[in-house]
Amino acid sequence: MEGTRTHHDGIPDRLTLHVGDEGRLFERARTRSRPNELVVSPVELHQRNVQRRLREARLPKDAFRFEDPVGICVRVLEAAERSTAAVDRVDRLSLIRSVLDAAAADDSTDLPLPTGTASRDPRHIEQIRTEVEAITNFHPERSAAWTETAGEIDAPIDDEAAALLDAGFGIERELRGQTAKAVSETALVRRATRSIAATNGSSWAEAYPDIERLTLLGLSSLSAPHTDLVNALLAATSVTVHVHFREGSGEYLRRRIPDLLAVADPGTEAFE
Repeated sequence: MEGTRTHHDGIPDRLTLHVGDEGRLFERARTRSRPNELVVSPVELHQRNVQRRLREARLPKDAFRFEDPVGICVRVLEAAERSTAAVDRVDRLSLIRSVLDAAAADDSTDLPLPTGTASRDPRHIEQIRTEVEAITNFHPERSAAWTETAGEIDAPIDDEAAALLDAGFGIERELRGQTAKAVSETALVRRATRSIAATNGSSWAEAYPDIERLTLLGLSSLSAPHTDLVNALLAATSVTVHVHFREGSGEYLRRRIPDLLAVADPGTEAFE
């Protein structure tokens, strides 16, 4: 089943949405001197499955270059001569533990933390930070929307939702004060998104001069960081984008795309 856009659904002209229908990719398999399509999947296993299917069908892979979202953003940042150093999860948990210990020793700290027995567990705090990052990308418009929506929910869930947002932003702010590196690999996606927008697409063109199409595969969701990256590409480059959602959640996500893309200045952070 294919989900396609219309001229009236608020979807940009160079963006095509699909539910399933990944066989379309194989129709574009050609022998080429250089790849002209970037095939991107957040899950490496999905990429390997696509490559296996190409081999089994004895189709050439020359037209495709396979990457994950972080990988393409690292390449863009390298082209823009920006740092690509990022804290990995193990080191991030260690930093969070240090922040929590410092907060426990200082009664005057204003670090917002959720209540409950897990409030001092670095893994729990990191999970909150990661979820807030995935939903908002730390963008001021999405943060405001979260706060507004939380205010419309019945108590005590309203306070809990607001506390989660505050905790996610609070620990992110503290981590940024602890390291000069990007706090997470997702932060590299934001940096690349801003670079593409700020350079009017030239950093992307330098990193991928031959790429005409970007295909996102195997998505059961579309995070805010990946949405903002797609948004910047559509606004600042001539690349066409195909997004293939998985069956089940695909129809819902396809309907949500106009709202997800309706964010000004993708990659902007509320900390700035």
